[in-house]
Amino acid sequence: MRVGELAEALGARVVGDARAAIRRNVHPGDACEFGDLAIAISAEALRALKDSRARMALVVEGAETPPSVETLIVTPRSRTAFAAATNVLRVRPVVAPGVHPSAIVAASARIDAAASVGPLAVIGEGVTIGPGAVIESQATLAEGAVVGRDCHIHSGARIGRHCRLGERVIVHYNAAIGADGFGFIPERPSTLEGADPGDGRNRLHKTHSLSIVEIGDDVEIGANSCIDRGTIRPTRIGSGTKIDDLVMIGHNADIGADCMLCGQVGLAGSVTVGDGAILGGRTGFADHVRVGARAIIAGGSAVGGNVPAGEVYIGVPAAPRKQFMADLRIMGRLRRQHSTSDRPTASDASTENSKGRD
Repeated sequence: MRVGELAEALGARVVGDARAAIRRNVHPGDACEFGDLAIAISAEALRALKDSRARMALVVEGAETPPSVETLIVTPRSRTAFAAATNVLRVRPVVAPGVHPSAIVAASARIDAAASVGPLAVIGEGVTIGPGAVIESQATLAEGAVVGRDCHIHSGARIGRHCRLGERVIVHYNAAIGADGFGFIPERPSTLEGADPGDGRNRLHKTHSLSIVEIGDDVEIGANSCIDRGTIRPTRIGSGTKIDDLVMIGHNADIGADCMLCGQVGLAGSVTVGDGAILGGRTGFADHVRVGARAIIAGGSAVGGNVPAGEVYIGVPAAPRKQFMADLRIMGRLRRQHSTSDRPTASDASTENSKGRD
């Protein structure tokens, strides 16, 4: 790619040689070869550019650059400038259209001519794959699954029977969509229900998952994440929601649009999350909890009750941020008071001295 081509794709302007060839995209501190383009959009990277050996750089409007940088791509300043740049510069997989000879495809599957199915993929009966979709090697689409336009299913991902993916959905390596939910009922009332379970076995009877998973448009699902199918109604993921690696979403969950679920989030069954909510890493949610729109749950929190819209919750158990910080201050004062009360006073010392004289 040449500098001018990248600038045109970004809606940016060029200062210097628009015909210069870009060979690598690097951090300013790693620029060492002719043709290295230093990506200096963040404040930290821009500072590193001052001591860099880069001769080409991508910067935002108004950035101060050293004279050693001969060619600049100057992109409009915005919150999404870096994301836009990475979208243009990302490496796209080279996948030939059509079905690889080693793929196993059921006769009733409907695969658009503009879609790609990679080596050793398994496409079940009645599957529908939309135009531009890419199914990489060893991915599995079970009976009746629907994959929309321009979806990208990475190697090893599993899409369960009759699960439905909208358009431009990305499913990363080894994610599993549509496994059975974790629902078991003991034969006799359990200790959790306030009963004496008695002696002997209390067998667990499985509640089978009869429904599916429905995923909206522009959803991204991270590697090794799992989304269970619903029991009698679908598990739903709203359009634009982004799910990190190692996330567990239980049966009947209903996730709104444009949410962010960070790594190792765990949602028990029937959790509802409103539009635009952010769930920090390693947060856990009890079943049937409702999280309001645009709420933020801090990493490592344990949520056992409903969270109002727009609130920030933190802690174990999770509480509103103001309450949590106030409780921390109270605990700090209690520790200081306790440590002060343990110190010997002047009267204590006098008493000990008199005991010694006696």
